[in-house]
Amino acid sequence: SMLFSSLTLSSPQGGLSLANRIVIAPMCQYMSHDGEANDWHLAHWTSLLNSGAGLLTIEATGVTETGRITHGCLGLWDDRTEKALGDVLQRARKLAPPVPVCIQLAHAGRKASSAVPWQGGQLVRLDQGGWQPMGPSALPQLPTEAPPTEMTAADLVSVRDAFVAAALRSHRIGIDAIDLHAAHGYL
Repeated sequence: SMLFSSLTLSSPQGGLSLANRIVIAPMCQYMSHDGEANDWHLAHWTSLLNSGAGLLTIEATGVTETGRITHGCLGLWDDRTEKALGDVLQRARKLAPPVPVCIQLAHAGRKASSAVPWQGGQLVRLDQGGWQPMGPSALPQLPTEAPPTEMTAADLVSVRDAFVAAALRSHRIGIDAIDLHAAHGYL
């Protein structure tokens, strides 16, 4: 089977060699505190790095604090979240064979400020501890939810720059590849 054969992903900067074609998809854990990776991630990532897969993809990671899906989502928007993610990833890698790691960078747009799935997944209002989401228009995700703030040209530049900054942070902490999340209505 080709599934267990090696694969090299090519890029202008070189290639990324995978021992096999099994790629662990990004799976939101909703277990971060203030966007920081923690011991939950250490246990989760260590287990996945020891699974025999050719590539681990870290869950959707917010490029801004208000771009997270939920309060429990992982982030990579400042030095604090970069240090936490980098430290936990380094610890997990010490407990596993060498496996390339990818990170999924995301901005949830109008779907930001949602409750975790097991609490309904709906928009968390400002008076309940949520934040104001923004989107390409003022159309809400659901008709029962408040509308997001319609993005301006300056907002577009700010989000673009946040993706660039998070990509640079990813590189600094030794992440091997980046997956840009652009599905499900996210930015």
